[in-house]
Amino acid sequence: MTTHDVRRRALLLAGVLLGAAGIFDAVAAGADLTGDRYVSIGAGVVHQHDITGWVWLRLAAGVGTALAGALVPLGRRWSALLALAAVAVFVVLHLLLFTYHPVQTVLVLGPALAAARLILLHRAPLTRRPVESGRVNGSAGRPSR
Repeated sequence: MTTHDVRRRALLLAGVLLGAAGIFDAVAAGADLTGDRYVSIGAGVVHQHDITGWVWLRLAAGVGTALAGALVPLGRRWSALLALAAVAVFVVLHLLLFTYHPVQTVLVLGPALAAARLILLHRAPLTRRPVESGRVNGSAGRPSR
């Protein structure tokens, strides 16, 4: 198996992991939109917490992560950067909502972070431009002092 095949398979696995995490999270966020409010009890007082705005953000992040996961197997540099940005937003949003969904956060962040690691290890390499002859550090061929 060549390194190109390994890279292609790793990016495909990263795309599947991101897509699965994003779809699972979007479905769970959709269920949260129809659910009841969260309550906390302290000092004999019941507080109701409405996190509908956060749930809409989570739904958008889940859909965005799933779409980014679908683009990762293309192997393009921009698709890898888009996926890494989607994972970063995904992680921050889930860490902010950790107190409301601790188990779900752990379940979706595991595959998302594993996919990010695969993308970082197997993304398209930077291509280096050849150095022009006679020019060293922009000196246009002048001798250095």
